Order: sequence, then C-alpha cells, then structure tokens
Amino acid sequence: MVIVKVKQPKVILFDISGTVARESFVEKILEPYFKIAFQVYMENAWLKEEWQDCLRNLSIVAERDSKAPKIDLSKEKSDIIKEATKYIEYCLENNHEPRAFVMFRFLVWFDGYERNKIKTPVYSDVAVTMQRWKLNQNIRLYVLSNGWKEATRKFMSDTSHGDLNAIIEGHFDNSIGSLENPETYLKVAQSIQEKPGDQILFLTKSALEGKAAQRAALNVILVLTRTHTVDEAMEICQDIPIARSFTDIEFF
Repeated sequence: MVIVKVKQPKVILFDISGTVARESFVEKILEPYFKIAFQVYMENAWLKEEWQDCLRNLSIVAERDSKAPKIDLSKEKSDIIKEATKYIEYCLENNHEPRAFVMFRFLVWFDGYERNKIKTPVYSDVAVTMQRWKLNQNIRLYVLSNGWKEATRKFMSDTSHGDLNAIIEGHFDNSIGSLENPETYLKVAQSIQEKPGDQILFLTKSALEGKAAQRAALNVILVLTRTHTVDEAMEICQDIPIARSFTDIEFF
C-alpha cells in the first residue's frame, strides 16, 4: 500500500461514483430497480403532484416524437398507466432519455430510497475515513459531482453506512460549471468562503477534472481502485498523486 501524504486541508471535495461508491452502482442497482419498480410507482403515486406534473411532461415529449407511443391524458387511469408504461419501455429500449424521462427515473429512485428499497453501497473504508476527517480532524466535506445535486443528496441520505449527509456540509453539481473547467473550482471555493489553495483538497477518479482543479490551485488526489484506470490516468497527468482508497491518504 502506497500512502499519499498531503497538507491537512480545511475542506475536502469529492465525487460519489467511482470514488465513494462503485461506478457500477447505477448500472447494477439503480437501473434494475427502476425497471421493476416504475409501474408500481405510477399506481401508488397517482395522486402525488410531482408524478402528475411529470406525467404531463412525459405526454408532451411523447407527442413530439413521431416514433414514440403516445400518452392520452383524457383516458381512464388504468389506460393512462398502460400508455405511460409503453412510452417508458420505448425510452429504455431505444436508450432515449429526454428530460421528462430522466426526472421520472429520479422520482422512482427517490421513492425507493424513502421506502428503504435502495441503499447506496458506500465503500466501508470511505465511510469510516470520512467520519474521522469530519469528527476528529474538523475537515469540512462537500460533494462535487456531475450528477444532479438533489440526487447525490438523496444517494448519501441512505447508504450501507447510514446517513452520510450528517457529516457532509453541502452538494455541488455541474450547474455551477463544467468540472473540467478551472473556473468551476474557483466558484466553489468562493461559495464555501475559502481561498483556492492547499486548504482545499479535491478527490476524484477523473484525470481531466483533477487537472482542472489543479490549475485552479487546489490540491488534488486521484482515487483509482482499478489498475487499468491508473494506467489511463498516468497518460494524462503524471504530476497528480494516486491513492487506491481513502485510507491511503494521510495528512501532515
């Protein structure tokens, strides 16, 4: 095990997929859950405003797609659900993801979390290390992700190691800017009232994002768990240290 030593920061920024949880989490847990649960959600959430709003949006985008099954909202509930199901299946089969579909998928996932049907499988060492950083070393923790911040907040609310939002101070997504743009990290620093520099540490699996953060004067460590990703990262940046897990990181 190679230990990566850096100056202790005041703030740590980190992504979730591939850093805190396995990249396969979406493919192996979230996506299969959606496929088996979305019809039940349509039935059970029928009277909820967020589902009715989403249903109207699904109907609109289906109407705009000449090849898509249509959703006639003037029909009875059972018929509407059948037509909405056909449209969702059409999107899944054709890898078609309009915004209305994406938002519906989030509704189903969020419902799964609320009903304890889904938990985010966080690496054990990550959960323990995050708690030590926050509680013992008083380091402020923030999620910085390409994923929607409302989603990352939900994903961290119910994990295999409990509610990690209890130790996370905030969530940022790419609405603040591209994570491959150094300006984005300057905006984040300003938002959390810290000056860019070695008091902010960014943990990421992306070499390109790491280079951008480095150009914004942040300290960066690539957290890479697989050998081939290490080789790929080395081709892009050789001046950023690499850790295999959070436990490989030590502060001085």
